Amino acid sequence: MVIEGVELRTAPPTDAEVLALTTAQQAELAAMYGEDQPLVALHPDIAFTLLTLDGAPVGCVGLQPVAPGLGEIKRMYVAPSARGWGLSRILLEAVEASARTGGMTRLRLETGTKQVEAIALYTNHGYRPTPPYPPFENEIASLCYAKDI
Repeated sequence: MVIEGVELRTAPPTDAEVLALTTAQQAELAAMYGEDQPLVALHPDIAFTLLTLDGAPVGCVGLQPVAPGLGEIKRMYVAPSARGWGLSRILLEAVEASARTGGMTRLRLETGTKQVEAIALYTNHGYRPTPPYPPFENEIASLCYAKDI
């Protein structure tokens, strides 16, 4: 899918635009689930893909290596003002391509029970439910998915 004005670039977790987007994502999740949601710090090995639309940062997704061949999708987010245009699909395709390039053969992720758009995105792209993995195994609002890529 090609959307005019979209650019992707890699960024570290310390990038100011990535930090702004991931902070907005965490605030949105806190509003949705309350303050008792699990807070998972950003691992230093996460590589982010930043999506800009006409030069403005509007989305990001992180890829964290977990084990040989296994990666985890982290902090997938599209700003509310840029939703509904298919940008999340672009981010998902980008993180999968990055994982393949990095030698990963399986991706996993965690999302929440109230994030119906995210659940639809992942299941429509071949992600299947898996048992919860740490630190989400006791979180009733957590749903975990995985896909062989």
